[in-house]
Amino acid sequence: MKILVAIPVYNCEKQISRVLLGFNKKLLERVDKVIVIDNGSTDDTVRAAKTTAKKIGSPKIEVWQNKNNYNLGGTHKVAFLTGEKLNMDYVAILHGDNQAKTEELNLLIDAADKNPEFGAILGCRFMRGSKLVGYNWKRVWGNRVINWAYTIVALRPSRDLGSGLNLFRLKDLADHNYLGFGDNITFNIDLLLDYFKKKTPLKFVPISWSETDQVSNARNFQVGKTALIKLLLWRFSKEQRIKRTPDFYQSAKV
Repeated sequence: MKILVAIPVYNCEKQISRVLLGFNKKLLERVDKVIVIDNGSTDDTVRAAKTTAKKIGSPKIEVWQNKNNYNLGGTHKVAFLTGEKLNMDYVAILHGDNQAKTEELNLLIDAADKNPEFGAILGCRFMRGSKLVGYNWKRVWGNRVINWAYTIVALRPSRDLGSGLNLFRLKDLADHNYLGFGDNITFNIDLLLDYFKKKTPLKFVPISWSETDQVSNARNFQVGKTALIKLLLWRFSKEQRIKRTPDFYQSAKV
């Protein structure tokens, strides 16, 4: 099982070192490559990532930078396309803001080992066994209500519309449908709904999640509203798509 770990970052100078230092010897042995993908940060994220990678001293860890700011969704596309080029079996997405625990990627890899039939192992913040630190209770219940709506309308269990720790099997993404999804923060919602449409087996795994010194780019009410609109459009097969080709998304090692 060949695994590429992609770490999207944008202005994560304070957090990226903690994320990378979470790759202990055991975890590094289980993955084939780790790439920090900077999305045009205006702080010293790239320098901090390169300094920490050098300190760790593993040739598996690289720092890349997108040619343009492709936002979070676009950076997912960079990761999936890169995984294809490198003949990986899975791409793990780990957000670079240290809200998820790096070492809990082991939980997702374990689940994929035991359940090779699943197209994605999705980290979940809102199910039994999840641990939340510094997360506003209104956001918790708002997410639970929206996930309940997705479960009812899609007739598929939905536990989290998109956390910052997930493991995706690339053969289930070979159709490149994801290139038509928006490049913004709601990319994971489009991806989840596409999995539902294709009846892709999914597994949700409880993870830890903390909010300390991170700066969120999400507007919670707007994201929630968008999630419900997307669900209704999906239900009536009126999903909105953009036109993108793989060569639109350019990234390179720095």
